Amino acid sequence: MNTTYQENRTIAYLISMILVTAYYLCFLWEEFQKGVFETDTIPSEWGWTVLKLVGAQIVLSVVASIGVSIMYAILNRETEKEVSDERDKLFELKTNQLSFTIFGLGFLSSMLCLALGTAPLLVLNLIVLSMFAGSMVGYIAKLYFYRRGY
Repeated sequence: MNTTYQENRTIAYLISMILVTAYYLCFLWEEFQKGVFETDTIPSEWGWTVLKLVGAQIVLSVVASIGVSIMYAILNRETEKEVSDERDKLFELKTNQLSFTIFGLGFLSSMLCLALGTAPLLVLNLIVLSMFAGSMVGYIAKLYFYRRGY
């Protein structure tokens, strides 16, 4: 499969997002089995956990981008110049809109859950998971647009 630099970079970002999300889901499962979700308070450790995961996602994205650039240079014997044309900007706009829509719907549903009396810890996790889902759907859509070519 012949892929462009933008596709390779998007695949690397998607893989890093999947890794961070998988780690977070494993963490959630362990906490769920401990019965943590039945409390009405949110311990500060949850806030730190989310901040660490966001930081890890940023670091993984930077490492993935550098790795893709290095691999592209090695395989193609040239460096990819960060050139963005109208098509790239249109794809970015469409995927951002889709990502923000997914996140917005997740945020609204979590606020509805909070209004209906759901535990705040569950609401926090719904917000975080909707953020991860929005990003993943955006990356998948970007790959689709690049493969489709429109």
